[in-house]
Amino acid sequence: MGMNMRRRQKKLARQRAKQKAERRALAHRESGGLPARFQAAASAPVLHCWASRDVWRQGIGYVLLSRQLGGGNVAFVVFLLDVYCLGVKNVIMDVLPRASYEENLHEKMTKQFRVDLMEPECCRKLVEGAVQYAADLGLPPHPDYRVAKLLFGSIPAENCTRQFVYGKEGKPLFMPGPFDDGARRQQVLHALDEHCGPDGYHYVLGPGLSMIAAGDWDESEEWEDSGEWEE
Repeated sequence: MGMNMRRRQKKLARQRAKQKAERRALAHRESGGLPARFQAAASAPVLHCWASRDVWRQGIGYVLLSRQLGGGNVAFVVFLLDVYCLGVKNVIMDVLPRASYEENLHEKMTKQFRVDLMEPECCRKLVEGAVQYAADLGLPPHPDYRVAKLLFGSIPAENCTRQFVYGKEGKPLFMPGPFDDGARRQQVLHALDEHCGPDGYHYVLGPGLSMIAAGDWDESEEWEDSGEWEE
């Protein structure tokens, strides 16, 4: 095959890929976007619901809720949940074909993390309780939580009889992750100072450091990243 023919084929492939992306974007806009799709999905049967055991052991981990839709698609949301301080720290959400959801998300996560199956009612209660705990500290959830929570639909959190404890040893414990830069960390610590007082919380600076009493932090200090949390 000549060089010119190969170039033409590559150009045509790029054009087809661009057209396909444009069609997907148009369909997404016409469907009302992810908020509308999640609202429509909120009454579909629950497919999976679990929390990674890191939530209980380390205070931060993943909570997944997915629903089986008609046409073979799955709507899902994964919350990165910090029950010690920040509530919903990050969100992954989408609507995917069942095979893609299973292979690229669910199977990978359940192989990487040990998970505990949960009743959907308790999943919602756990997540919303963490969001409220953080809100009481002056810390709002990740911006995408506004859309992600739509997938809960009418799941009745009040039907869950389990009790969830937030904070660590009776106080918030702030554990910054690798994407929490100095400005973000100072923002959180200022909020904790304001809402909890100088002795009302603990925080962790970096690897090898245990809980540190509030009031001991210096805004000019160098922060270290543990790299422990995946966000």
